[in-house]
Amino acid sequence: MATRHIVQRIQSLTSEQKFAFWGSALMTLSVFLPWYSDLDAFKTGDMFLGITGPLYLAGLLMLGIAGTCIATILNRGTREKIERIFSAIGNFYLMAAGFSGFLLLLANSVYFHPKFGVNIAIKEARIGMFLALLGVVGLAFGGYMIRKRHRSYAHVDIESNYEPLIKMPESERREHKTIESAMMDSEREELEQEQNTLL
Repeated sequence: MATRHIVQRIQSLTSEQKFAFWGSALMTLSVFLPWYSDLDAFKTGDMFLGITGPLYLAGLLMLGIAGTCIATILNRGTREKIERIFSAIGNFYLMAAGFSGFLLLLANSVYFHPKFGVNIAIKEARIGMFLALLGVVGLAFGGYMIRKRHRSYAHVDIESNYEPLIKMPESERREHKTIESAMMDSEREELEQEQNTLL
């Protein structure tokens, strides 16, 4: 029953939210897959998942970020708490993607440093690293589009809610118009009398 509810919730997401969701899902999956390997034909060397090896903390941080993003998409209460801090959920997704991208850059700078690894000549980034990068791009794009839509809606709301500073009741408007018309009629009569006098 819970699985069906989650599937229905995912299907009801907007296209922007789906980008953010699937980007976060890819990031979550990536930390359980190999990020780096320098194994040779004799199986000597190392292979690290996103949450293992010397940079396990980067993988754990990315897992926490992706999990929080998924929670904000599927759970209204979590989203409201995050929005109190970041004012707009799109801003949070952009910051989460930016920080996750920094973690990937940091991990690669260590993995591919000349002094790191056993078989330096056969180092390679594995599938988990590519999925993590793809997830970061998806999350960033979704966050950008969500923020863009939020700003456009806010602009429309401001224009539609525009009202004059002083509201005049309809009866007073009519009375005001009546007084103006009476004054104009009076001035017109005075001008006509002056013209008749001159003639």
